Amino acid sequence: MKRCIALFNHGWADWEAGFVLAVLREYFGFAVRIATPGGVEATSIGGVRAAADLAFDAVDPTDTDLLLVIGSASWIEGEDLVVSDLLRRADAVGLSIGAICAGTLAAARAGLLDDRPHTSNDLAFLRAKSPAYAGAAHYQDAPVAARGGNVVTAPGSAPTSFAVAVLRLVAPEREADIAAYEAMLGAEHAHPKGLGNL
Repeated sequence: MKRCIALFNHGWADWEAGFVLAVLREYFGFAVRIATPGGVEATSIGGVRAAADLAFDAVDPTDTDLLLVIGSASWIEGEDLVVSDLLRRADAVGLSIGAICAGTLAAARAGLLDDRPHTSNDLAFLRAKSPAYAGAAHYQDAPVAARGGNVVTAPGSAPTSFAVAVLRLVAPEREADIAAYEAMLGAEHAHPKGLGNL
């Protein structure tokens, strides 16, 4: 069974975790564990309380197949040195990594975005909140997820393309299933407007 560890900081964004974790666990057979600061319960923006399986400093990048950094305003407040070290060690062993919304700040602070294609909420956001960030030449200004090698990034407004890009990273042999999932997610926006009271 493949394994995923998702980093939930306090105030984690429900919608950024929902699509990717649900499909990984239910349809792609991943065991999902949640890591939080200090291994304590972390409450989402929507008030969902997530119990921790382990603390950030207990995550071993050689003991998982996928590491996800879910967005939270807590990432904006400053660098978490434990997470920066974890991300550098994970990247060094070629671990699949995904970061969305403010979670991309953690990736930027760890130097993961300096030399690979990536995106975030905005280029100015990365520059302002991660002064050591040196990847502007590789920034992709698009409203969807981007992949650079073993790292997937996305703005917070793109949880569905983030989920799809992560699936393509970790399960390329399941392309037919991934394409079907992508089409299902896209059908809502492809449907004609004007139904009912919408």
